[in-house]
Amino acid sequence: MTETTTTPDAAERARLVRSTRRFDLRRLLGGLFLLYGIICTILGIVHGSSDLKQTGGIAINLWAGIGMIVLALLFFLWDRLAPVPEEDILGNLDREADEKAAGEGKQLG
Repeated sequence: MTETTTTPDAAERARLVRSTRRFDLRRLLGGLFLLYGIICTILGIVHGSSDLKQTGGIAINLWAGIGMIVLALLFFLWDRLAPVPEEDILGNLDREADEKAAGEGKQLG
């Protein structure tokens, strides 16, 4: 019984591209910075007066939270303006298929 290696069709390739772009590191880092930024900003607004003595008159939680939110937006903007090229994602898929076939003793054209 021989097993043939099939190349993914257009729908499978589109799903792979969406999946790879969805878990791009820039999105994950942007999401974490956004979450922590929102938490710090809320803490800076709610408990801002308690930190002023310790930080020399600077609302550090507020400014750190705003900075993290800005950084998160920059990560999201970077991901939107320069997404992972589709050719790179599909090229890796083809290379992995060739390596798998070579490991199984098969040859792909």
